[in-house]
Amino acid sequence: MNIRSPFRRGLVLAALTAAGLVALSGCDIPIPDTGGTADPTPSATTSAAPTPSGNAAKPSTSAKAAGLPDVCALLTKAEVSALAGGKQVTQVDPDGAAPDAGTRHCQWQLAGARLAIFLSPTTPSEFKQAHQGHTAVPNLGDEAVLFSGHLYVRKGRIVADVYATSGDEAAGERFAKAAAQKILPKI
Repeated sequence: MNIRSPFRRGLVLAALTAAGLVALSGCDIPIPDTGGTADPTPSATTSAAPTPSGNAAKPSTSAKAAGLPDVCALLTKAEVSALAGGKQVTQVDPDGAAPDAGTRHCQWQLAGARLAIFLSPTTPSEFKQAHQGHTAVPNLGDEAVLFSGHLYVRKGRIVADVYATSGDEAAGERFAKAAAQKILPKI
């Protein structure tokens, strides 16, 4: 019997599958607790939203208990359009999450621009630890930094991760700062 026989290939495949399962079952990979709910799958008509960078502070239990606002309700389409220099809002992508969700977000897609805002609970120490060495932004919230195209603004026990594009990098940064200034009084 040679290796090319169907029976032999089946045995090799079964052995490799078994070895892979044994190897994976021995891994100590933590599996996050989703509380029995899964994130909704985006419909085919929505675009992928930019995700917060891995430097966002982890939610603290006490801040999480307070609940986070519906991010899409913080800005109207007209306000977003004005912040983007009059560009038309073509689509709004809400998260559909409950107020007690660990993170809330909304994305506004515009003709030639995009604004995404993520809100998460944090503490001053968590924010400082997560954003050490990032570029400080004065006079915005309790503290704010820029990192990798994202503007992180802490107000009290909430961090807003604001990501905006509008032509070049400087225009996106101005758009993000203007959006943050507009939402901060509402969170």
